[in-house]
Amino acid sequence: MRFLIAMLFAVISFTAPSFAGEINGNFRFPSDIAVFSGKVYVVDGLNGRVVVLNRQGKKAGELKAENAYGIFVDANGIYVASQSGKVFVFSGNGKLEKTLQVPGRPIDVVRVGDNLWITDGENNCVEIVSLKSGKLVKKVGEKGSVPGDFVSPFMMATDGKNVYVIDSINARVEVFDESGNFVRTFGDFGVEKGDLYRPKGIAVFNGEVAVSDVVNGAVQLFNPYGAFDGVVATGLQYPISIAYDSGVLYVLEPLKNKILTFNVQGVK
Repeated sequence: MRFLIAMLFAVISFTAPSFAGEINGNFRFPSDIAVFSGKVYVVDGLNGRVVVLNRQGKKAGELKAENAYGIFVDANGIYVASQSGKVFVFSGNGKLEKTLQVPGRPIDVVRVGDNLWITDGENNCVEIVSLKSGKLVKKVGEKGSVPGDFVSPFMMATDGKNVYVIDSINARVEVFDESGNFVRTFGDFGVEKGDLYRPKGIAVFNGEVAVSDVVNGAVQLFNPYGAFDGVVATGLQYPISIAYDSGVLYVLEPLKNKILTFNVQGVK
């Protein structure tokens, strides 16, 4: 019996997210973060840059990017959405390779295949743009509350096949396939556990969807179909952006100019 109790306690301890630490920086209301290959990328748009840190918070580099707001990093490069109507494309070592002119007011960007997906806060839509030519491939959604439309689309995440888009004012997550076709939406408006009030950040990993909410001050977990799976953290101050890498969830608190980290290795 003692052995079974001990085993149960070990499983519970392993599966529950836990606070790991924090990273502080000399930022001015940072807006987004990405974590890839041992580096933490912090969008410090008011200072016209992206700051590159190691996991311990020591500065490892800096990219110049005017009015930067959102970022996506993968094995192919670094992509930065600028509210000046641009997307900056950097190589993995930080060299600026191209600047794409895009419509509206870009907020966030993700890469799926040969295309970039860009949330447009001015036109309340998502634009899919060819990375090679810079031309618009498809416009996804428009201003509205019906499934597939948006009011204040914000941060995005991808599992490599589907793209998950925060629809902030409609308090939901919308899911699209790689061609931009609507798949599903989830989210219940409210302030209780499992509810969304003003979602902003999102990360997809290990069959989980983590969503941050700036009004509820929480980061919560859902399965890809919207079933509530648990709480990572509450009592946060304006958690605007989140990112996941190697068992750790990174949560950006821009008002405090810091990043909180939580161990989530055991989440299934």
